[in-house]
Amino acid sequence: MKRLNTIAALIFMALSLMAQDDKPNVVVAEFVNKSNVSNVACNNLRQEIVSGLMDTERLTVVEQTTLGDLPSAKNEKLIKLNEMGIQYYIEGTFNSADRKSKTVNSSLGSKTLYECTISYTLTIIDTETGVTKSSETLKDSHSSGATSDEALLKASEKARKQMKRFVDNNFKVEAIIKALDEVDPKKGVKTCYINIGSNAGIAKDQIFEVFCQKEIVGEMIESKIGELKVEEVLSGTLSKCKVKDGGEDIKKNFDAQNTLTVRTRAKKPPVWERINL
Repeated sequence: MKRLNTIAALIFMALSLMAQDDKPNVVVAEFVNKSNVSNVACNNLRQEIVSGLMDTERLTVVEQTTLGDLPSAKNEKLIKLNEMGIQYYIEGTFNSADRKSKTVNSSLGSKTLYECTISYTLTIIDTETGVTKSSETLKDSHSSGATSDEALLKASEKARKQMKRFVDNNFKVEAIIKALDEVDPKKGVKTCYINIGSNAGIAKDQIFEVFCQKEIVGEMIESKIGELKVEEVLSGTLSKCKVKDGGEDIKKNFDAQNTLTVRTRAKKPPVWERINL
């Protein structure tokens, strides 16, 4: 009875936390290990990814173990998770770990460098419909002068940092431009306010794309007209943004009382990181 009470308390705590904000609730499944690394290394990659998802502050990540016993059949599990308020179930597969070594010569002598490139797939499933929202295969690599195990560990740690782009790409947040702030007579809008903030996990430097509905040959077409960058999060539902591009178009459409929708966009990785991947 004591164990049942403890499980019930954990479930209640998890559901209470999920109700406190507007962020999507997700559960990350135990990873499938198809690589030649140990299950310990596979679990470590999963934990780095879970931590990375939590770091974004855009999702409420619920540990599956806090939800009590779940059905083993996938369809039944999705139904149960949806009933508990979990919108998305993320499956992970550790595909491979390619480890190499090479000798580097210098005036100080020679040394061995170890490099590891890991490949893993993350699949997001909508618990309400059972439909796959997206499936993305990612890679991370690292070179180490110590051991191949350290290179593997460091490559897994890089996966944590990559979760910001993963969330921006797959869990887009939408809002509208609520008001204009600073306006330049020639360049248009320089700063504005959008009706989204910390309740949705929005933070400083988040990039938003700006879209406007336009009628073309009798059809309403959505067209991108600019980009914003969050300058300051003012409340749970309000952020001040700097206009990166499209200031004139934003002002013209706002003055015409056209609804200007904004959606999150991932930052592009640095050139060196794209090369390493």
